[in-house]
Amino acid sequence: MRYSTGCAMCAMTVGVAFDDVSTKFLGDAFDAVFAMLHGAQYPDHVREVIADRVLQFGQAATERDPQRLARAVVASLGIKL
Repeated sequence: MRYSTGCAMCAMTVGVAFDDVSTKFLGDAFDAVFAMLHGAQYPDHVREVIADRVLQFGQAATERDPQRLARAVVASLGIKL
């Protein structure tokens, strides 16, 4: 199994532009998901699924709380903390 050494979210944003505030918000939410999962290492395809959810949920979010977005992403994946 190969683990990522890059940013899974980078591959998911082709053709989409985010401002600095949105980029930080999405990055913080992505990092928060893995913090909630205790920093476990996951293969690239799993990280890409999580990145896709962060982007989907983040684009629809009306507020900018990365922790709240991360909890929603984790819950949408059926993971109970």
